[in-house]
Amino acid sequence: MKLFGRLTGRDASRPALSRGGTLASVGEWPRSYEAQVREAYAGNAIAQRAVKLVAESVAGAPVVASDPGLLALVEARSGGQALLETLAAQLLLHGNAYVQVLRDAEGGAAELFALRPERVSVECDVAGWPAAYRYAVGAQATRLGVDLVRPQVIHLKTFSPIDDHYGMGALGAASGAVAIHNAAARWNKALLDNAARPSGALVYDPGDGASLSAE
Repeated sequence: MKLFGRLTGRDASRPALSRGGTLASVGEWPRSYEAQVREAYAGNAIAQRAVKLVAESVAGAPVVASDPGLLALVEARSGGQALLETLAAQLLLHGNAYVQVLRDAEGGAAELFALRPERVSVECDVAGWPAAYRYAVGAQATRLGVDLVRPQVIHLKTFSPIDDHYGMGALGAASGAVAIHNAAARWNKALLDNAARPSGALVYDPGDGASLSAE
């Protein structure tokens, strides 16, 4: 069975796609992906542990492959990190995970690299279907074309009810709860730093002009 192949003679029958909007958020929660990652994954022990539980479980699950070479690629490390664990964490946090496939002289897959999802954008054709992936780091950008036979990029994404091209991560929905939890933690620490003493002094004036003696 042919799993991958070009769609010949069927492009006109495909529905048009479009980039959806973002869900409205309530309150002054962090909106950018980097800010949400800093607040949740880097600044909240519960959120970090939740992501690690899933990502480490995915990385530890047995992988069965018909080709030992492909199995070695999947089990290799990407940029010093376990590939499957990295992809699972990116899917949870961002909703998208991108794998760049580096090929050898014969066109076979030689190495797999997990690209940071916030650096990747989808370029579409006139019908709204992905035509290329643009990977940008600072002023440098690389355009990786879409090839269904020998893909340069494999795009994994979670379900999004409002976007045809990008998945929806868990950070946006959790940002409110994370912000409240972090604010409560900061308030509790400030209370402990002050030994739970209230600020200022409570003074009572009886109004009769009397004052306490030294005794």
